[in-house]
Amino acid sequence: MITPIVKTLIDEQIEELAADRMILAFTHAKWLGALSLAHDAGIPNVHAWSGRACLCGEWTVAYEVKA
Repeated sequence: MITPIVKTLIDEQIEELAADRMILAFTHAKWLGALSLAHDAGIPNVHAWSGRACLCGEWTVAYEVKA
């Protein structure tokens, strides 16, 4: 197993995540598209995201939910 030189944001978020939680992430070319995907997946309040990012024109929205 190779240990990364730099800890990534994902690594930090997983370490801080409670044992009974998981992260659901949705990506789309548009911000409202990512929110729509979250809504379609059953997220009751799509505006209560725990993280969001736009990398290379692709929006990602993440939710921390109970497993």
